Amino acid sequence: MQVPPPVRAYVDAYNARDVEGMLRALAEDVHFQNITAGSVNVETNDIGAFADLARTGATAFQERRQEIVACIVVGDRAMIEVDYSAVVGADLPNGWKAGQALRFRGKSYFELRDGRIVRIVDEI
Repeated sequence: MQVPPPVRAYVDAYNARDVEGMLRALAEDVHFQNITAGSVNVETNDIGAFADLARTGATAFQERRQEIVACIVVGDRAMIEVDYSAVVGADLPNGWKAGQALRFRGKSYFELRDGRIVRIVDEI
């Protein structure tokens, strides 16, 4: 499976909870959206806001992992399908409880420019 290097680096850093590694794959003007059940529930418009969100996310889970199960690349865009698993580290506002195990399949869409990720849309 051919995954663009910035996308692979981002997912590998995500799995390692390496926020700085995630940021190295991103452009300064990266736009991020998380969509659940068709509604945008989180959105950032630059690397600083994304960094804050990523640091919060890295500490919210005892464990987390995205396994890429499929990838489609067209030009400067890529879509990955992932099997996501995690263990919640603390009670979260969305109702997830500390110690709760999560497993689901989701998709992430990436746009690339000059070897960096400029847009990410995570959708479950």
